[in-house]
Amino acid sequence: MIFLGCGEKATKPIHNEARLGKKIQSRVVGIISGQSITRQDMWVQLVEASGAEIYRDLLLSNAIEQELEQEQMPKITDVEIDYEKNVLLRTLQRNQASDLELILTERGYGKQRLDALCRRNAGLRKLVQTKIKVTDASANRMFALIYGPKYPVQILVTSTLSQASIAREKLLSGERFSAVAATMSIDPSAIRGGNVAPISPVDPLWPSSVREQIQTLQIGECSPPMLIEDRWLLITVTGQPTKQTVALTDVQEEMQQLSRLAMEQLEMDRLSERLQSTAKSNIIDPDVKQALQQ
Repeated sequence: MIFLGCGEKATKPIHNEARLGKKIQSRVVGIISGQSITRQDMWVQLVEASGAEIYRDLLLSNAIEQELEQEQMPKITDVEIDYEKNVLLRTLQRNQASDLELILTERGYGKQRLDALCRRNAGLRKLVQTKIKVTDASANRMFALIYGPKYPVQILVTSTLSQASIAREKLLSGERFSAVAATMSIDPSAIRGGNVAPISPVDPLWPSSVREQIQTLQIGECSPPMLIEDRWLLITVTGQPTKQTVALTDVQEEMQQLSRLAMEQLEMDRLSERLQSTAKSNIIDPDVKQALQQ
């Protein structure tokens, strides 16, 4: 049994313990070689596999509901949940996902868990939406990110400056970037010879030092080692940047909508972190407690 919340609500269980225990122990889920397999037989392994993630989902769901109640906001509606499903669908489509149902299944999202995710997102969006103000500048940045130039690049990441320097010496001596990256880079892109998706100079996912560097490098030139958090990075531009083919005036409304979504998502992530860090819980089940400690 798990208790979530603060004050009096911290003593209210999410599920009825007696009913849950009985359900887990008695429900037969299958028969293997004539032997019945119950939910209790599967419980520990299911908790080990996904217990920590599911628990955190429940914790956040509970915290969002309490925050909405504290802010005296109306309850989440089916319309808002459907909106979140459409946002998720459009996001996956923009990422060129070909089989949306397969992707959700691979990530462990069946109907109930998907509904819970969309309900959480709807609650978070409701809580932050009044803080969002879309400006022409933010819409212009979104336009530059989506339709502006993007530089084709290869990267090589090492743990130390000395390793990065050795790699750069190999490149300056004429070795191919893809070959050196394949043998020396610790980034997942190493198996692709350091190839990553083209980088926009306004993409906040990349550090400003990288975004500035790609605009000054000649094609085939290798950057000096750059310290990114606790790693050292080399980067080379492999071709001409893509050209802008769409006018801002033709997609102004779309850019404003996407800008709002991006700003909302940023605030939603911040609020989610705050709610999870401040929520109080008391875990009774030893299997769940063990999963969270791993």
